Amino acid sequence: MKRLAYFLITALLLTALPEIVSAQSNDPFEQQVIQSKGGKNEKRNKNRRKVTTEEVTPAPTPAPQPQQEEKKPVNEMVISNPCSEWLDFELVSVVGSRGSQTVKMTMKLTQHQTNKRMSVGGNFIAYDCEGVEHSRGYSVSTYDMITDVTVRTEMDIPGKINPNNTKVMPVIIFNVGDCRIEMRNVPIDWK
Repeated sequence: MKRLAYFLITALLLTALPEIVSAQSNDPFEQQVIQSKGGKNEKRNKNRRKVTTEEVTPAPTPAPQPQQEEKKPVNEMVISNPCSEWLDFELVSVVGSRGSQTVKMTMKLTQHQTNKRMSVGGNFIAYDCEGVEHSRGYSVSTYDMITDVTVRTEMDIPGKINPNNTKVMPVIIFNVGDCRIEMRNVPIDWK
């Protein structure tokens, strides 16, 4: 008799177990399937739901990596031309003479406005690696600049520059007409 009672209690618990398990589930789809169908279909539907969930779940996408700004090397030459819409500026060369300790710049200028007379080199200022200022306030040259025609010009940096201590000019600033050109870290080709 005890065995019969034990068997009945076990059978009741086994039939009630899926409902107890499904009551603990937080998935409303699983709860609806279990309530609408009973017995062996419950387990099959549960397994189908899990497979479907795994198949539908998209693969995790990697988090976007923040883009690092490309840093320019410290000694890279930079030319600032705020008038680039009407003036093309090209630095051709910067050559130094070891014997005379002088430096000459060669550049090309092309202006895209109407023909006009322009001075080149006014308000010139430069600093060498020793911190010595090289400046002059007058125009070096004046040119009749014709629209879209390139003018090649040379300009001497005033004063003596020590070739042993100055491999680059940290800054050179001058005017082309009313435009202020600024160059940084300009390498000197010493000869």
